[in-house]
Amino acid sequence: MYKIYEGNGEDILPLFKNVTPELEVDIKKWRWKYIDNPLKENLIAVYQSKDGEIVGEEAIVPFKAYFKGEIVKIGHSVDSMVLKEYRGKGIFKKLAIKTLEEGKERGYSYFYGFPNKNSLPIYTKKLGWISFGYVRRWIFPLNLNILASKFKIDFSIISPLFKIGTNIIKGKFNFEKVENFDDIEIYLENLKKHYDIFILRDKEFLTWRYLSHPYYIYDIFKDNENLFVLRIKEVDIKRGTIEEFLYKDFLSFSKIISFSLKFFIDNNVDLIDIWIKKGDPLERILFYKGFIPYQKRLIILYPFEKIEFSKKYFFNFSDLDVI
Repeated sequence: MYKIYEGNGEDILPLFKNVTPELEVDIKKWRWKYIDNPLKENLIAVYQSKDGEIVGEEAIVPFKAYFKGEIVKIGHSVDSMVLKEYRGKGIFKKLAIKTLEEGKERGYSYFYGFPNKNSLPIYTKKLGWISFGYVRRWIFPLNLNILASKFKIDFSIISPLFKIGTNIIKGKFNFEKVENFDDIEIYLENLKKHYDIFILRDKEFLTWRYLSHPYYIYDIFKDNENLFVLRIKEVDIKRGTIEEFLYKDFLSFSKIISFSLKFFIDNNVDLIDIWIKKGDPLERILFYKGFIPYQKRLIILYPFEKIEFSKKYFFNFSDLDVI
């Protein structure tokens, strides 16, 4: 049976544990994402077996977006999954159709997502989603020995770039560590000067995203022109991620990167990464600083009305479905 999910998460968690155990989704993380998000709603289509077990889902997390001077409601397609024994029966396609039908009724402007190779043909060839470019991950290796062993990559070929990057970390920084987003409007105005489209990073969104997470700890820094968020996480290696950055201009962004490099080096991080739209002019600064383009993810969109999308859109780590 196909239906729109209205539960509290308890009966949907077994699906996560079966299909995506590596995400370690528990009830706190699920409710943070699907119930306590800034719009306090979700759009989840599920398929139940005859005995009532949820064996498939297509989920949408809603956000507000800045779209060419207006604020619109959009949805992020995430956590699409079907139990292995139920795959190949057309369940995923029907779930996706149900979210599109419901999304239209609820007044969404568009959905966006980052499909894997299995779901991409269904989205684009059967459901009318459109490709919209890529978000790219740039890495800065610090512990070359550990990384060479982990990724089975000969980092000796990029060690000259690494040395360039560490040698240019200089200059005075006026960034202070903060614990709130009270004056976010100053930084949002700068972002609007650079981009036509982005998830609205207002106080409500940023507080939820970084201060209300049930488990993750973030370091927030700002000066009079810039605001950015860093995170150190220890998984297989010690990683440092530049998760959020709202900047005034290229020089400001360069200072953010230099400060972040120093911060992560001082904290003995093995690898630094940052996600950014492929083709964004900021990529030139990352290259100059010694970052290496490592991987990319395709962005797809489903517009519910005839709207013209600009290529001046903004993406970083907080826009991905890895939260």
